[in-house]
Amino acid sequence: MWLLVVQASTLLSLIDVAARRLPMRIVRVVGLVVALGASAAALLAGQPMLLLAALLGAIGLGGFYLLIALSLPGKIGWGDVRLAAVLGAALGTIDGNALVLGLVLAYVLVFPFALILRRRPTSEASAEVPFGPFLASGAIIAAIVAGG
Repeated sequence: MWLLVVQASTLLSLIDVAARRLPMRIVRVVGLVVALGASAAALLAGQPMLLLAALLGAIGLGGFYLLIALSLPGKIGWGDVRLAAVLGAALGTIDGNALVLGLVLAYVLVFPFALILRRRPTSEASAEVPFGPFLASGAIIAAIVAGG
C-alpha cells in the first residue's frame, strides 16, 4: 500500500507544483488502494480495529484540513483536503503518533519554502505555495519514522 502511496504522491507533487492542483482521479485511486490495503491488513492480521483506525485517521486529518479550507479560503485547496483524508487513513493504520507526526511535518517542511517565497519580489511573494508535496512528504516521512 505504501509503495503506491509514495509513487502517487510523487506524481501528485509534480502536478501540484506545475498546475497548482491535485487531480481527483489520482487521489481517488490512491484512496481506493489505501482502503483496500487497510481492509486486507485488518483481515489478514485478524484486527478489525485497523479499519476503524484508518477511518478515524481519514476523518481526523481530512477534517483538520477541511476546517482550514473553510476558515481560510484560498489557503488550502480542496485537493489538499482530499489528499489529507487519504494520507490520514494510511497513517491511521500505523498509529496515532504517525498521524500527528505527518500533520506536523507537513508544516515543518513547508515553512522554509514559504519564508524564501516571502523574501522574493512582491509578484512572487504573493504566489501560492503548492501544499500537496509537503503534505505527502510529511506523511511518508512519518510512516518511515513510525515503522509503517
